[in-house]
Amino acid sequence: MISKATAHPAPEVTPEFDRSIINTAGNSVRHLVVTVRAPEQKAEPEKHRPPLNIGLVIDASGSMSGAPLDAAKLAALDVIAALADSDHMSLVSFADDAVQHAVAVVLANDGRTTLSRAVQSLVTRGSTDLAAGWLSGCEAVAGRQATCDVLERNHVVLLSDGHANRGQTSPTALAQHANELRTRGIVTSTVGVGRNYSPTQLQAIAEAGGGRMHDAERSEEIARIVMAELTDTLATTVENLEIRLGLPAGTKAELYGTAPCMPNPEGYDLLVGAMITGATRRLVIKLQLPAGQAGSEAAVSVSARWQPPAERETFVTDAIVPPLLFGSARACTSQPRNHATARIVAEQWHAHVYHRAMTLNQDGQERAAAEYVRQELTYLRRYCEGIPEMQDVLAGLGRFGESVLHRYSAVSSKELMLKSYKMSRGEVDRRGRADVDFAEFVKQEDDQRAKPRGV
Repeated sequence: MISKATAHPAPEVTPEFDRSIINTAGNSVRHLVVTVRAPEQKAEPEKHRPPLNIGLVIDASGSMSGAPLDAAKLAALDVIAALADSDHMSLVSFADDAVQHAVAVVLANDGRTTLSRAVQSLVTRGSTDLAAGWLSGCEAVAGRQATCDVLERNHVVLLSDGHANRGQTSPTALAQHANELRTRGIVTSTVGVGRNYSPTQLQAIAEAGGGRMHDAERSEEIARIVMAELTDTLATTVENLEIRLGLPAGTKAELYGTAPCMPNPEGYDLLVGAMITGATRRLVIKLQLPAGQAGSEAAVSVSARWQPPAERETFVTDAIVPPLLFGSARACTSQPRNHATARIVAEQWHAHVYHRAMTLNQDGQERAAAEYVRQELTYLRRYCEGIPEMQDVLAGLGRFGESVLHRYSAVSSKELMLKSYKMSRGEVDRRGRADVDFAEFVKQEDDQRAKPRGV
């Protein structure tokens, strides 16, 4: 069911264009920035929040042996201690196989003891069938969901330290599963463990699953990151948030960033997913617009579809979109630009270039990555004229275009892709470290490559 009327606080949706006049001859490129702000959550006693139906899925493959698995077990014990008596928790581990150690155990009475014993029993074994483990955790949560007569938040948290090398490994296929589960009310968040994991699969699951992706490089960070995800889950004020774009026929669109983008008959649906109280997310969309009659308006519509946590009804919030007016070539070139909006565009654009180029690099397409950076940088330099704060950024991107000709290490690749992901979502790095810009990661990789072997 979809409704426009709601007693729940709605997200604020504000669309802006970098320029408002487009050429009657067509092919004008304009950037649309859609700012979404989640509603604030009033502080309420714990007994008034919807119960959690949470599944914790832990990678127990051989590479997790020792400190990583010990830290994951401590994180699981912290979650058990933090949950309310009315919450339910499932515990699954995976390697070559998937094992359901506990299914929908209520925390009250002896539940904490039962779950704690299940956690302590975890041992490492075999390879990494990430899909089997994750889907087994989702199955446990779904079983509780199907028989529950009260509204609960259904959430799966997946921890893994490496590439999936058994079962389904395609990020596209994993994202499809995650999206289907999300539409059934099961959200998935992921935690990448260690220095060398690939973020591609974990990001695909978290993005399409409507959740968040985190990084826990060091063992001592795992418990803090998992607890941060639990805190974010409890602070979520809107779920399954999608931005629907209605565009004039013949318009070409490209999203900067990592959000899933799905075509609809009028334009595109952009998945934002879950947002915590007061959080802000900015979506930047590049539009190439068709021709039109002078003085007429290119009709662009923006609306948000969303659900309050633990509710099944979908609500719609329509946004007021500034007009895009057709004008002459002279009017197009002489119009002023919204400087604040243009800076947001430039920042998201350059982060998008890093992410896309690094994806190509890790796929073994180093030359394609370098050529992509070169082409994008040509247009981005032109766009950033008049934005002085972006000039150092452009210089760094130019150096990256040369550096990306060489295959990047798993560590540097992961860090660059994670930073781009966090920037596109407006999220902070929960590891609590000092912020490092893209250029510094590139320098570190180049310096490491230049060292003699054995140093």
